[in-house]
Amino acid sequence: MKKKIIAIIVAIVLIIPVSRGWYVFLLDNFFDAELASSTQLKFRKISDTEVEVVGYDSYLHGSITIPEKIRIGLDLYKVTSIGSYAFDGCSSLTSIKIPEGVTSIGLSAFKGCSSLTSIKIPEGVTSIGYSTFSGCNSLEPKLLVYDKGTKCYGWIGNKEKCTDVVIPEGVTSIGGSAFYRCSSLTSINIPESVTSLGGGAFYYCESLTSINIPEGVTSIGGSAFYRCSSLTSINIPEGVTSIGGGAFYYCESLTSINIPESLTSIGKCAFEGCSSLTSINIPEGLTSIGKEAFWGCYNLEIVIDNSEKKVKVGWNAFENCKSVKWLK
Repeated sequence: MKKKIIAIIVAIVLIIPVSRGWYVFLLDNFFDAELASSTQLKFRKISDTEVEVVGYDSYLHGSITIPEKIRIGLDLYKVTSIGSYAFDGCSSLTSIKIPEGVTSIGLSAFKGCSSLTSIKIPEGVTSIGYSTFSGCNSLEPKLLVYDKGTKCYGWIGNKEKCTDVVIPEGVTSIGGSAFYRCSSLTSINIPESVTSLGGGAFYYCESLTSINIPEGVTSIGGSAFYRCSSLTSINIPEGVTSIGGGAFYYCESLTSINIPESLTSIGKCAFEGCSSLTSINIPEGLTSIGKEAFWGCYNLEIVIDNSEKKVKVGWNAFENCKSVKWLK
């Protein structure tokens, strides 16, 4: 009924000349002039009541405020999400204000926003995608923690400033690519509250020499320690059931690693190129070893507490290893 009334009013306004006061009244009460003027942004409906920001006009520069709501036709929609690649490559964007109603920010949403100096993540945000702030080198360098202090996005800003990191208590997950190519990172303190390490979390942290994995962690994501070439030893706690593909790919200084009884799978290329490893014992509960999992571990002697019939072994899993011994 309300839509019909608004439509009638609009029709009358288009036909009958009225004063500026009437136009202002209509905008204030029906169209919301502030929302209607947000033409620099592009939106997409994601539900009957919500939209997400999906892009921007090419002339966008300087500061911008994302509105809490927008009107499409005669309907009002709440802005709850910033989509993947929404501001990708917007090098002229210097600051952005995100409304409190936003709960998710997609992957690479601000990738390449090289002039972005200021951004505040609302308390209600519960999800931030991979590489969201990749290339945002003008941001204040710091550790970004969100979702009421429970999730660690990782390092933002100049990666050269990332040298010694303490992740605060209460964080339960470290996101994918959290410290991607933080080549100056030498030490990191992870609290016992952490239960999840995302894929590529410490990708190419080539100065990192040691790391503690908390007891509550149950899986190590793919490429988690990819080419951490200075990492010498690591303790994988009981409770970890899987090591993702490429997790320790070419960790050439890694000399020792323990495999817990809880482990059931090792992903492809997980330890490929770990040429300093000399021995590893694989427990009976492990049932799957991915292709090239230990390829190029020239000095490695592997002992497997099982029979070949009970373990699925991928192509070239032990290629160039010193020896492989099955105990059953």
